[in-house]
Amino acid sequence: VKMVYTIARYYNTTERMTNLFTKITNQMITNCKKCIMEGDDLDDKDALWEKDPQMLIKNLESCLKLNEAYQEQYRVTRDKLLCLPKGKQFDFSEPHIFGRFDLFCRRVVKLIDMFSTIHQFQSLSQHRFDGMESLVKKFDAIMNEFKTKRHDLLDFHNNKFDRDYVEFNVRI
Repeated sequence: VKMVYTIARYYNTTERMTNLFTKITNQMITNCKKCIMEGDDLDDKDALWEKDPQMLIKNLESCLKLNEAYQEQYRVTRDKLLCLPKGKQFDFSEPHIFGRFDLFCRRVVKLIDMFSTIHQFQSLSQHRFDGMESLVKKFDAIMNEFKTKRHDLLDFHNNKFDRDYVEFNVRI
C-alpha cells in the first residue's frame, strides 16, 4: 500500500488513499464475518446460536487480533515514513479508516462475553449440583427470550442488540 501511495498517480491524494484503506477495511470485516460463520449463509440470523461456543469464541477472537495487527502495521508504516521527511507521509484519517472495524470489534467483544456466558452455563448444566437446575432453567429462559428477538448478531449498526445485550447481562 505504501508503494501504491508513493508510485501510483491515481492514488497520490490523501482522499483516494483513505478511500482505498476504507475499502480494505470493509473487506476485512466481510472476511471476518465469513470466518465467524464458517461457510454458513451470512444472512442466517440463527446460525451463530447453533455453533459450538468455544469454536465461535476462537473465531471471534481471531477477528480482534486481525484488527489489532492491521492497525499496528499501519502505524509502523506511518512511523517509518516519519523518519524520511522528504518522502510522502501517511497523514490519512485514522477514524475514517479504522472506525467501522473498531465498531465491529466492539460488537465482537460483546458476542465473546455472551457466548462465554452460554458456555459456562452449558458446563454447569452438565454437572449435577444442588440448586443448579433452577438456575440453569432460568438462564435457558433468558436465552430463549433473547433468541426470539432474532437479532443479526454481526450487524454492528443495530443498536437494538446493544440495548438487549445490556438487559441480558443485567438479568444474568
